[in-house]
Formats: sequence, C-alpha cells, structure tokens
Amino acid sequence: PRTTRQHLAASLPVFRVLALVLFCVALARPLRTDVRSTDVTEGVDILALLDRSSSMLHEDMERGRTRLDVAREVLGEFARRRMTDRVDAADSVGLIAFAGYPDLVCPITLDAEAFADFLATVEHAQPRSDEDGTAIGAALAKAVTLLEESEAESRVAVLLTDGENTIDDVTPEEAGALAEAKGIVVHTIFVGSGSMSRFGTLPTDTSDLERIAERTGGEFWRARDRDDLEQVYAAIEALEKTPRER
Repeated sequence: PRTTRQHLAASLPVFRVLALVLFCVALARPLRTDVRSTDVTEGVDILALLDRSSSMLHEDMERGRTRLDVAREVLGEFARRRMTDRVDAADSVGLIAFAGYPDLVCPITLDAEAFADFLATVEHAQPRSDEDGTAIGAALAKAVTLLEESEAESRVAVLLTDGENTIDDVTPEEAGALAEAKGIVVHTIFVGSGSMSRFGTLPTDTSDLERIAERTGGEFWRARDRDDLEQVYAAIEALEKTPRER
C-alpha cells in the first residue's frame, strides 16, 4: 500500500496552484475607496487684464524694454508665484489681453507652464490699425463674466493699462458697477509716465481706474518703472489671501 507521504506528493502540483492563487488574492486585497484627504490653499481665482495697445511700445519703464515687455515679465513672475503651490498657496490665474477689444488668452488655470506659454504670445497692437485702442470697460466686463462662473471664495481682477478708455461699447463706469454687483474685487494699475506725443509726455486721466478700484474694494497703483511694478504685484499678493479647502 502507498504511504501518506506518497499520497500527498501526488497532490503537490495542486497545492502549488492553490498557493499561487492565494498569493494573487493577497496582492489584490480590497482597498478602502471612501478615504478623503483635505488640505487648505489660499484659493484665489485671479484674472489678469493686460493692455497691449500700441502705446505699450514706449520704453520709459526700463532702458531698451517696452512697457509691454516689462509688464509681461513682472506679471509672469507674479502668476508663477501664485500658481506653484508655494507653502500650500496655489491659486488659479487667467489672462485677458486687450487693445481695441478684449481677448481671453488663457482661461483661469493652475497650470503655471501653460499660463507662461500663453502670456508669451501677447503682442502689441499695430499703431493706427483697426485693432488698436484701449477698451478698459469692455475688458473688465469680460473679466466679470468669466469670474462670475468661479466658485472660489475670492475672485479678483487685476487690470494693467497705460492709458484712458477709448472704446465706449462698455464704459469703465458700467464695468465697475457690474464688478461691484457681482462681488469681484478689481485692482487697477497705471504704468508708464503718461501719454506720449510729439510735444512730449502728457498727463493721463486715471480717474476711471481709481473709481473702479474704490467701488469694488480694490486698490489703485501707479508704476513708473519696473521696480514700482514689482512692488505693486507684491502688494496685491499680500492683500489677496483667502483660505479654501480642496
């Protein structure tokens, strides 16, 4: 008669297969799918409005650099700081460029690289062309429409220009009232030393920019050079901090 060991030896392949199956089951063990994690960010949705009219070609903010060159670089640095989750402070930033009409260049996003790529494509309008002009009111109205859809606790527009509104489809006053009604804070920045003409530099009326900022709870700044502009964006960065869970 066969011994017990001989009987078991014949079953060894079966046990090996069973062991392999059990090992696979162990690797594929059930996992909890209802685990939630929460962190807190500064959570501000920011829409930057950048003037690209032909007057932004003047080189009075930094030697050899146009106003638009300086504004693009400083805005890009500001956006990257806000979007790269430094000390858990990631915010979403979008971009509207405007001359005679506003154009959404980059939707509100957390992608810092995408924002930088879109920002680099912004070029000045050709002087005396159909697209030239300074549509401050229309640009702000478009920003309000976009920010109105945001669910962020804090929604902010930062409008940078070197001139006065020249397109009256939507006036700055109307756009400011719309922003106020929707609870959107608007910071306004006037860059450069003023309007350029063959008679020299002429003062620019900044009252529209001042009123927009005042009625929406924002601030108005002047930036005559790069250092000024960097300080302005640093001030905005310090102002706009609203904790939000995600």
